[in-house]
Amino acid sequence: MEEKDVSPRKNSLRLEGFDYSARRAYFVTIVANDRKAFFNNKKFAAEVIEILLDLRRKMNFNLYVYCLMPNHFHAIIGCGDSNKSLGEICGAFKSLTNRAFWKYGTGKLWQRQFFDHIIRNETDFFETINYVKQNPVRKNLVEKWEDWEFTGRVDFI
Repeated sequence: MEEKDVSPRKNSLRLEGFDYSARRAYFVTIVANDRKAFFNNKKFAAEVIEILLDLRRKMNFNLYVYCLMPNHFHAIIGCGDSNKSLGEICGAFKSLTNRAFWKYGTGKLWQRQFFDHIIRNETDFFETINYVKQNPVRKNLVEKWEDWEFTGRVDFI
């Protein structure tokens, strides 16, 4: 019998051997398929945020900050008491929002994977929160982050 190659995919974005259900915070970026500005549709963008907040309540994960931009999404997520991995949380979010997208368009809403950065310490945490909040300011969408209706802080440490 031929032995199967069980090595991880060469293009995996996950850190090999790391427990992504560990009680840590993760900076997550999810990019819209073909970088299309699907979230310029304010009604759909509001629905995506509603799905995110509802999913947080149902799965019991921590959502420290989020920002939905016209063609991508940033958040700092902690698995918290969810007993779910980061991949399960992001997968559920992508699946539910993709289904909602079909009311507004066809095809895939998101690119295949998501990007994550393990928050290493308190300085990294607060610098990343600031980075997420300032994203619409850097892209000249608003003058103050508070004016971007698709940015929010939910949980605090």
